[in-house]
Amino acid sequence: MNFSLRHTSEHRLGMILAFGSLLWSGTYNALAKGLTPYVSPVTLLLLSEALTALFIALTFGIVPLGRKMMRLDKRTVRIAAIVGLFNSAIAPLLWFSGLMQTSAVNASLLSCADILCILIMSHYLLGEQLTKMQGIGAMVVFIGVLVLNLGGDNISAGMHTGDLLILAGSLVSGAGSVLFKKYLSDVMPELAILIRNIAGIIAVSIVAFFWEHPFVQEVQSFPLKKVILLLAFTFFSRYLNLTFYYEALDRMSATAMSLISIASPLSGVLFAYLILGEMIQSYQVLGIIFIIMGLLVEQMSLQTVNTFRCRLFQAHMSRMERVRV
Repeated sequence: MNFSLRHTSEHRLGMILAFGSLLWSGTYNALAKGLTPYVSPVTLLLLSEALTALFIALTFGIVPLGRKMMRLDKRTVRIAAIVGLFNSAIAPLLWFSGLMQTSAVNASLLSCADILCILIMSHYLLGEQLTKMQGIGAMVVFIGVLVLNLGGDNISAGMHTGDLLILAGSLVSGAGSVLFKKYLSDVMPELAILIRNIAGIIAVSIVAFFWEHPFVQEVQSFPLKKVILLLAFTFFSRYLNLTFYYEALDRMSATAMSLISIASPLSGVLFAYLILGEMIQSYQVLGIIFIIMGLLVEQMSLQTVNTFRCRLFQAHMSRMERVRV
């Protein structure tokens, strides 16, 4: 009885954290878009990653995190660094560069493209089978992405550069997520995020140094009135989003978490309207419909597969009990 109550309580807390992650993830594009006129993508990346690492260190303690990091084997640290190169360097650089040339609404919707990369890499790296329904869902998502890229003013101009950068960033981020799941699932999430941040900062700093990027000058000229916006982006869109996501995943199934995450494009569109005042065009509404439908097909397929496996396991256990009797 106590176990059942404890399990229900943990699941309820997981649901709250999952919806919190959904809320904070929706602020990412709108807040980042508000910062792009004042700093370059490189400077924004370095500032946000450094502040995220600082928030993690202050929350969980730099000494305990340092001790746990020292216990990790070299292979794990190398893989975490590679994930950091993907998710804390290349992907955000592409993302911030794309945000300078496209709307936060489009960026929020195009972020779903990472599911295509996740499906393909999960099949080859994790051995997960790609069902027909998942394939159909991925194609529907792809149609929605094409609608966003070729809709509106883009019909005559072709694929928009900013949208292509967002797509590339989403695919790189998806690849990093699969690597994280395959090799770092046993590592404390906050520790893995910290290593990822450090690796991203080091990689981008080296590139910025050789390219003689004016980081110091940009920081000095950064408007003081936008410091609150930078802190809000780092705290809500980066720190709380990642922390809530992994804590929720510890308390609920991946299927339930993914079903909640379906609404992330709508959350991003909502905040793009509330924070930036961006209006939603008719072709974007059509793109939303295709993307949400595709994600629903994929996730319903995943849920069906998991239910079928659960029933097979229960049937197997029932047969074992009958044999014992």
